[in-house]
Amino acid sequence: MNPLIIKELTSRYGSFTSVRLTGGYTNETFLLEGIEPLRVAKVVSKNNSDFTNETRCLQRLEDTNITPKFYDLIECSNECISVMQYRKGTNGQVLLDQGEVELVTNLYQTLGEVLAGDIHTIKYSGGLGIKESNEQSLNLNLNFVPAELIEQSQKILSKIYDDKNEWVLTHGDFGIHNVLFSKEDGLTVLDWEWAEWGNPLNDISWVFWFTHLHYPDHAPELCEVFLKHYLEVSTISLDLSLLRAYSVYKVWKVLQKVESAPFEVQNEWVRRLEWTLKSKIFKR
Repeated sequence: MNPLIIKELTSRYGSFTSVRLTGGYTNETFLLEGIEPLRVAKVVSKNNSDFTNETRCLQRLEDTNITPKFYDLIECSNECISVMQYRKGTNGQVLLDQGEVELVTNLYQTLGEVLAGDIHTIKYSGGLGIKESNEQSLNLNLNFVPAELIEQSQKILSKIYDDKNEWVLTHGDFGIHNVLFSKEDGLTVLDWEWAEWGNPLNDISWVFWFTHLHYPDHAPELCEVFLKHYLEVSTISLDLSLLRAYSVYKVWKVLQKVESAPFEVQNEWVRRLEWTLKSKIFKR
């Protein structure tokens, strides 16, 4: 952690030891040990618009119990620090990697209930500084994406017609990789940088996409559990035939973010785009 940041945080909270957090937290997130109650500091560049987006989402969700409580926003040199509540728990993806299939199946049930009952119940009522979905204005002219994949994407994305009256708050990267689970704190949803107002299928399709991409052996059962419990809670009308289209949208959002990334990163996301376009997992 930058010494200037340590000095600024110490002046506000007293002495602490910074410990980098993983397992659901982004890279520049630190536990401030020695401060009570325990706090977490996320450090990013001032120019990071995703960071501002996350801060506004946490403020909007402060009355729920599914996110860390937001405490403070500090500017220091060329960086910003978001200070929030520390929540205990094990990352959901770690649980699945450890073979805790029964526990993760229950977690997918909770994912469906929380997404439908706590997140997607927040209806669009003006931006509030949170980003808005832009399926119809995506820049598909990225020179590292093959032309045939661009053409296929255009055809699939043309099926999307969003009505803002149906928009809700979407997490943007929802799934077991961005939640913590503990008996004490229950489910905690982390990393709201990619959140936006949009169609609820943005999040639903991403749960299907992420699970089938990384855990194909477990995905059919886990996604059915997730969707069953989502639909038991939700009153939103969903056209599940559009799952692929919203997944393609989400992958293109990432492709735009990696436009200046190393070739290996770009190539991997092109591979994932091709997989999304060809995959049969979204046929329902």
